[in-house]
Amino acid sequence: MKKGDQDEEDRLSDLPDSVILHILSFLNTKQAHQTLILSTRWKNIAKQLPILRLRSSDFKSLMTFGNLMSHSPKRFGNLVYEVLSLRDHSTILHTLDLLEFNDFIEPDSIKSIVEYAVSHDIQLLRTSITCDLQQFPPCLFSSQTLTSLDLCVHGDIIIHSKILFPNSLNMPALTTLTLRSFYFCAGDDGCAEPFSAFSKLSTLMIQDCKLLDTESLCISSTTLVNLTVDECEYYRHSYKCKLSTPSLCNLNYICTLNQKLYCSDLRSLKHVYIDVNYEYSGSLEPDYPFVLNLLLELANIESLTVSSDTLQVLSLVPDLWNVKINSLYNLESLQIKRYRPSTPLYVYGGLNRTTEPAKVVYFLLQNSPLAKVKKRHNGGYMR
Repeated sequence: MKKGDQDEEDRLSDLPDSVILHILSFLNTKQAHQTLILSTRWKNIAKQLPILRLRSSDFKSLMTFGNLMSHSPKRFGNLVYEVLSLRDHSTILHTLDLLEFNDFIEPDSIKSIVEYAVSHDIQLLRTSITCDLQQFPPCLFSSQTLTSLDLCVHGDIIIHSKILFPNSLNMPALTTLTLRSFYFCAGDDGCAEPFSAFSKLSTLMIQDCKLLDTESLCISSTTLVNLTVDECEYYRHSYKCKLSTPSLCNLNYICTLNQKLYCSDLRSLKHVYIDVNYEYSGSLEPDYPFVLNLLLELANIESLTVSSDTLQVLSLVPDLWNVKINSLYNLESLQIKRYRPSTPLYVYGGLNRTTEPAKVVYFLLQNSPLAKVKKRHNGGYMR
């Protein structure tokens, strides 16, 4: 607006309700609800928010109807009840973020929040809280509307606790699942297979998860397209991860030499990232050829990213230079991710062919005439 205009135009209020709701959806719950005091119209708009973002920092103080309420763990349930009571209950709750709660949350509060979300057709739920999974109401694990679930439950309240993920769930609409710090239990066949009931699952990420009473994790899905397995927390026990995923297109595998990946069908796989920590394998004998055997199965991939650690692992494979690669013939891009700048892999911006990791690069490219090499240094790209 021009300075000194007599008729000032309120462009924000001229926006339709749907646009204002979209803008408010990017705010945390505290900020969004502070707009209740602006006008009657804004009060009604805030009640229709389809997204609630509840973070611990929001509850240090919460402004509602002009009253400042200080936060204490015992009052958390009351504050959540006040937030939920402000909503228009005929409005669908699309997304609920319950994050960054390092203190214990009362089971009744967790139950109330999740039950409300499920009863209002929740589609996306993200949690990172300290509690026991048993405190979540059963209705969550039989939700008919939930399409995306990001679940991180910290068991710090119980010494040496093991948070178990249920072997079978009834979530027919779920397409995206992220799990952190869970234990998977063996099924009747002695193998942990917790994802077979998800008939529409397309994206799966498991991070720092472990096995209980079994050494085999089976990921079987005809719909899975994107998979990330991140076991970088120095897991001391050996286990096998078996894939039966004919539609898999993108694979990220971060592990130590104790966790081995076996695949039965990789014809759809196009993009692969492999990061193997070679410095830590616990008390077990390292299986260096495992990584080579995995690469030999990658016939149709178009891009491959490997860490400098992975190159080091490959350089330790006995008789590596006598192996003839029959895979990677469709490879268009090979990227190398470096964690330690001191790794003697590059000289003057190019590959030093005399170092063992650099020799491995040329070994990988022996059957890939179209491939171009790129370097990723500390997360950034350099050509």
